[in-house]
Amino acid sequence: MINKYFSIFNISWQNMLIYRLNFVLWRFRTVLQFLLVYFVWWTVFQTQTSVFGYTEASILTYVLISALTRAIVLSSRIMDIGGHISEGGIVNFLVKPQGIIGFYFARDLADKLLNISFVIFELAGIYFLLKPEIIIQTNINILLQFILSIVLAMVLYFALSFAFGLLAFWLENIWGIYFLFFMSIEALGGGLFPIDILPERFANMILLTPFPYLLYFPAKVYTGTLGYDQLMSGFTILSIWTVISWVLMKRVLNAGLRMYTAVGH
Repeated sequence: MINKYFSIFNISWQNMLIYRLNFVLWRFRTVLQFLLVYFVWWTVFQTQTSVFGYTEASILTYVLISALTRAIVLSSRIMDIGGHISEGGIVNFLVKPQGIIGFYFARDLADKLLNISFVIFELAGIYFLLKPEIIIQTNINILLQFILSIVLAMVLYFALSFAFGLLAFWLENIWGIYFLFFMSIEALGGGLFPIDILPERFANMILLTPFPYLLYFPAKVYTGTLGYDQLMSGFTILSIWTVISWVLMKRVLNAGLRMYTAVGH
C-alpha cells in the first residue's frame, strides 16, 4: 500500500520537473508577491517604529514566515480534479486499486516538497540580500506548535480545495469557484497583512472562518506572541474546521460518485 502511493509521489515529482517553465513561472510570481508585501511594510516602518502593535522586526518576521507557510500549505495539484472529472479521467479510480483521496494527497506531497525546496533557497537569498531584522525562534515548544499548526493547515487546505474541486460533478466549469476560493484565502488568510490589525470585532468574525488558519495562525504561532487562551482557541478552531472539511469532502465525493456517469470513457 505504501509503495503504491510512493510510486504516485515519485511520478508526480518527475512530471513537475518535466514542465519546468510552468514551475519557474509559479515560483517567480510567488517571489514577486512576497517582495511586494515585504517592501510595502518596509516602507511603512521608514517613518514609524510601531504600527498596530507590531515592530519592524515582528512584522517582517510575520511576512517571511507567512511566505514559507504559503509554500508548504497552499502548493497543491488538487485543482486538477475538476478536469479529471469533466474529461472522464475519474473513471480510472473506479477500476484501479487506488483511492482517489490517497492519489491526490500523494501528488500534493510531491508538489509541496518541490516548492519547499525552492522557497528555502529563495527566502535565504532574500534574507542575505536585504538583511532584514527578523526574529529567529529558538523555543522548542513554540517550534513544535508551529509544526503542528502547519500539518493541520495542510490537511485543512487539502480537504477544502478537494471539496471545491468535486463540485465539477455537478458544474461544467469550476474555475470561477476556485477563483473565489483563492481570493478568500488572500483576503482573509492573512497572507497580505496580519488579521489582528483589523478592528477587533471584524477580526474575531474572520477568525471563526477556516481561512486565517491556513497562513495567519501558523505565522503567529511561530512569532510566539499568542497568549495561552489564544493558542488553545486557535488550535481548537483549526482542528474543528479540519474535521468538518474532511467529513464534507468525503460526503461530497461519495455523493458525486453515486450519480457520476462517463459515457464513452
